[in-house]
Amino acid sequence: MSNPHNLTPEELDALFHPEIPDDFDYEAPLWSEILPGLFQGGTYDLDIIGDPDAIEHNDPRYTPVITTKDFDTVVTLYQWAHPADWFVRELRYPFYDKDVNHFPFQELFDIVKLAHADWKRNKRVLVRCQAGLNRSGLITALILIREGYNAVEAIRMQREARSNWVLFREEFVEFLLNLDPELWRGDTYGAPSAEQAA
Repeated sequence: MSNPHNLTPEELDALFHPEIPDDFDYEAPLWSEILPGLFQGGTYDLDIIGDPDAIEHNDPRYTPVITTKDFDTVVTLYQWAHPADWFVRELRYPFYDKDVNHFPFQELFDIVKLAHADWKRNKRVLVRCQAGLNRSGLITALILIREGYNAVEAIRMQREARSNWVLFREEFVEFLLNLDPELWRGDTYGAPSAEQAA
């Protein structure tokens, strides 16, 4: 494994966590503020499309949890998450919570660029997946990298604000540690940012 951030073995090891213990609670908290206006979170178990238990029992968690009182923009990375309410800008791009080989980087770049732009316009932005740990952690980290943080800072910020289990998937951590941050800071994926080109 390469070490482009020149971390000590202990620091590098701290970025890679063991498996989640059986008693880990995915639902607490639902959303966490990473930086002012930028949130990372998950989805209630019953807040999914067409859950027969929620429909049959008229469970209030079946109704949209996310309204304009909560967020202006939501990036949804979990296929079965119930949509956000009216007038909440929602970007839905579900992808698998596994290795990065299947990632369409141009699509992820477009989502990161738009979410970052809304956040910089003082909109409240939520990035959510199922548990609020890996997929949302990856996209939130890329937003922070676009903002100018390095991968190590982005990972540590999320773990401090949300949970030590954020980005427990080693493949995601390795991807973040080895990416060229300038690829995520320009106007087009793979093109240098204006500052780097100057």
